[in-house]
Amino acid sequence: MSGYIYQAKVRCLAFLAVLLTVLVVKIEWAEVMYRYYDITNIKTRLFYGNLKNRLVNDNNSGNVPPKEQQSFRINGGHEVRHIVFLKVHKAASGTMTSILFRYGVPRNLTFVLPKYLNIISSTQAIHERFIHPRPKGKKFDIITSHVIYNKDAFRKFMQNDTVYIGILREPYLQFKSSMNYMQPKYIYNLSETNPIQIYLKNPEKYELENVKDPINSWVNNRQAIEFGIPSRVILEKNQSDIDAHVKQLDKDFDLVIITEYFDESVVLMRRMLNWKMQDILYRRLHIRGWDRKVTLPQPHDRRLYRKWASVDYALYDFFFTRLWDQAKLSGPGFFDEVLRFKQVREEVEDFCKPKPNSTDIYEIEGSIWNEQFNVTSKMCDFMFYEEEDWVKIIAFQQYGITPKPKL
Repeated sequence: MSGYIYQAKVRCLAFLAVLLTVLVVKIEWAEVMYRYYDITNIKTRLFYGNLKNRLVNDNNSGNVPPKEQQSFRINGGHEVRHIVFLKVHKAASGTMTSILFRYGVPRNLTFVLPKYLNIISSTQAIHERFIHPRPKGKKFDIITSHVIYNKDAFRKFMQNDTVYIGILREPYLQFKSSMNYMQPKYIYNLSETNPIQIYLKNPEKYELENVKDPINSWVNNRQAIEFGIPSRVILEKNQSDIDAHVKQLDKDFDLVIITEYFDESVVLMRRMLNWKMQDILYRRLHIRGWDRKVTLPQPHDRRLYRKWASVDYALYDFFFTRLWDQAKLSGPGFFDEVLRFKQVREEVEDFCKPKPNSTDIYEIEGSIWNEQFNVTSKMCDFMFYEEEDWVKIIAFQQYGITPKPKL
């Protein structure tokens, strides 16, 4: 009898151990999924899976009028070659810039070329004194350098049919990246152990004491500043003013890429611009972890920064939602195309990473989302060019500035 009781206890303990393991795995998986789906704290959370089902069902049921799908595609089905890309600091904008360089240079498109590196201006709108003059007999086709957005200023340089594209990153993540990269001394000098936490408890105090004008700050609603929202609006945080500027930007920008959904965004861009899948391939650039222990996230950091960066979050929340509304209007099969794009991008990355020989070729099979095309070592080289390499190529191509880079 005692042996039977002992075996029963063993079985019971084994069952409890299995149950506990399953429970732990489920909790960990739920946490991962929560982080993935709930990267923002917008009031109505948009879960990717549910959203996919809703969009697919709407498309299949005919709730998206064909004329709306057709009007989503700009330029009557022809490739769009006139583009403004608002390059926002620390928002994966370098990756998007590399796509535009790789698209525009082989087509001999004319880029706005800053006189200083890749920066037109970090505090002002585009102006003749910041850029090289337009090449004789040509018009500008693409802007993809850091500058403060101003509708009237951009339209002086760009053609009337130019498509305007921006990019936004979840503001707290953009803030952390700026802290890592820009390393503002007036914040790091607050403490050797927890300067960010001290700053976030009273950011207005430290900004007014050290920076004053938000346009000179890298951490005070910086994305809103680069989208051209005036310093006055950042300081006053009047909701009606904020809403008015967001509404105007909604009219000005045809697409705003969301960094956390970069693949989805560029597939949407491909549809909008009537490009091919090979045109939007990319490799991730300048991915960095937290460089300093003091920049590691702490409890309540996100909550405090959301309160401080209310204008950045107003922009991000609005365009996050708009991205999925545009996905719905772009036509059926959007998520299937995204999955195909991810597959192709990974195949290309696997081919390019080992540095293929000049004669090596990798064939990408055709599908309903892409034509068959070959990846060559030269294409790999282009994907691995840094921005400085492209600037040299463009300088030689447009102005004959030497030394000539290796093409």
